[in-house]
Formats: sequence, C-alpha cells, structure tokens
Amino acid sequence: MMGPINQKDSSLPWDTRMRFDKNKNTILVIDDELGPRESLRILFKGIYNVITAEDGEKGMRIFRENKDIIDAIILDLKMPKKSGIETLEEIRKIDEKVPVIILTGYGDMETAKKAIHLGTLEFMSKPFNVDEMEEIVRRAVNKRKAILESEKLKEELTLLNSRLNERIAQMEKLATIGQLSSEIIHEVNNLLTVIHGYTQLLLQEISAENISSKYLLTIESEIKRCKNIARSILEIAKSKAEARPMKDVSLNEIIRKIIEFLEISTIAKGIKFSLSLENDLPLIKGEPNHLHQAILNILINSIQAMNKKGEISIRTEKEKGKVLLIIKDTGKGIPQDIIDKITEPFFTTKKEGAGLGLSIASRIIKNHNGELKIFSKIGEGTEFKIYFPVSTLNMN
Repeated sequence: MMGPINQKDSSLPWDTRMRFDKNKNTILVIDDELGPRESLRILFKGIYNVITAEDGEKGMRIFRENKDIIDAIILDLKMPKKSGIETLEEIRKIDEKVPVIILTGYGDMETAKKAIHLGTLEFMSKPFNVDEMEEIVRRAVNKRKAILESEKLKEELTLLNSRLNERIAQMEKLATIGQLSSEIIHEVNNLLTVIHGYTQLLLQEISAENISSKYLLTIESEIKRCKNIARSILEIAKSKAEARPMKDVSLNEIIRKIIEFLEISTIAKGIKFSLSLENDLPLIKGEPNHLHQAILNILINSIQAMNKKGEISIRTEKEKGKVLLIIKDTGKGIPQDIIDKITEPFFTTKKEGAGLGLSIASRIIKNHNGELKIFSKIGEGTEFKIYFPVSTLNMN
C-alpha cells in the first residue's frame, strides 16, 4: 500500500489514484494535527484507500478534484485558517450526501448544532476509540455505497421510464396510423360504392343517348373526397402535423348535398328522406369534407339498419346557443346493452362491415367540439342527436 501523500501537494495526482486498489473504498482525513491524522492513515490503510490533508483549504482542493472516488470524510472541527465547520459548509455545497465524521478534542453546543444541521454522520472525541472509529467509518462507507447505488438505480429507472414513454408514444402513433389505415379503407370503399353507383347511372344514360354532366360532377366531387381522406392520414402520420383549418360552414348545405346524392343513388333505394331544415340556421366552425364524411356515415348506418326499406327524418334547429342536427330512422333499433359501444372502433353487429363508420363519425364530431347522443328502441328505430357550437361569426 502507498505511503502518506505529500502534504505540499494538495491535489491527488492521477498516477497516485491509479495506484489505489479499485476494490477498496476511499476516505479523506482532514486534520491539522499530525498524530491523529497519521494514526487514522495507519489504522485504515489496510482496509481503505486513505488520503490525508493537514488543513481545510488543502482538504477542499483534494475533495473538489477527487470527489468521485471519496466515500467518507473524517474532519477535525478545530483547525487554523479554515475551521471544520467552514470546511463542512463548502463540502455540502459540492456534495450534500457524502458522509462526514467530525473529530474534535473540544467544541461548543452551537458548533455541534450547526454540524448536525449540515448532515454530520457522527461526532468522535480525541483521543478516539479504535473499535468505535472502525465501526463508524464502516457505517459511513456503507451509507455512501447505498446512496450511490440508489442514485444509480434512480438514473437507470429514469432512463428506462423515458425509453418506455418513447416506446409507448411510438406504439400509440403506430396504432393510430394502423387504425386510420383501416378507416381509410372503409371510407374509400364507401366512396367507391358511390362512384360505382353513378357509373351505373351513366351507363344507363349513355345507352339512352342522354348523357348528363350532373353525374360526372358528383363523381368528380367524390373522387376529391377520396384524395382528401388520403391526405388526412399523411397529415396525422407526420410527427408535427398541422391540423386542417376550420372555416364557417352551413350544416344545411352539407345535408342537402348528401341527401341529393342518396336520393338518386342505389345505396338508399327504397328509403324515404324527410327534411326539416331551419331557415337562417347559424353557421358552424368546421372542415366541410370531414363533416360530410361524418353525416354520411351516420346515414349509411341507418340505411343498413333498415335493410333499404323505411324512412329517415333529418331536422336542424337552434337549441340553447347551439346548432342541433337530428337524424332519426325507422330501423330495427340498437339493444341498450351495446348502445354505448357502437361508436368504438371495430365494434359491429353486422355480418359484413368493419365497425368503423360510427367510430369515424364520433371522432369527427368530437374534433369539431360537438357532442353525439344516441337513443334507440328495438323495433322502433334509432335517433342521433348531434350538437355543434355556433361559429363566433354568428355572435358578432
């Protein structure tokens, strides 16, 4: 084992550190008296790596430069130039948890209180009892080891938690993209059904040599909606996608366009539509394509529930400062035990269907700060009530 460190050199040279036993803990002894200082070095040199300093200033320089290897400090309370309390205060500014044992031949109550306040592990009187000193230093080193292990574990847990949160965020993003991909397939399928229906009508017109541009314009509109839906998934997939801008829209106008399409399409063959749209209905803030998508999904759900035979009434009105849309069908109705589940993704009672139509509609309504309420009776039909906030334009 190495001899005492040269007291004229207050730092601990790297080559000296390299000669330390890496399997041993290290203690720093700061004492202006040669006798106690050397006694401690000799006592512990076979158990620990021992560094000594003859005053507070030199002891602090050693501690600042070597704090990463020092596990405990034995500090004399009464020293010239920088006292033990002053040294302890500086130690605590650097490391609040390193165990410090106060060694003193005398002292007063105020000094003792201050030392306790600064987190002193133990007080030892000069001359010290060897067995007691060995036990106290052992406890100090074990405490330091426990602190370091605890801090290391905390850092590892923090890192693990951070990685876990990142992984969860990635999984949620992938799940969202996966779900939206299914939704896109569902919506594109609906739109292609519309396009197919108009194509059939066009074929009939062509065979009758009476082509109408009205059908072509509708097909063009639905194709544009397909493109808008595809663009939506790309926007959501981006890490910092910008939300589509909302604008003031007329709910009545969107409904009229949807019903105009349904009445001449094969999708709603056999279905009677009854419209009661309030005049001067306030505008709402929304994205027209998304609102079109949500309302069409609800209507298609009602059409399928009636097996293409029945009536759907659609009404708009003002209610308590909001715009209310009511869609009521004469379908088979929804059992009460599942009515709260029908807007969940992939939930369906149909033999054919992805269970996404009402889920998509519900999410779009929520994204417009709206509220969807569903009421149903078996054998009588289902009523959808949708509340939208009035655009601020109507409040000026």
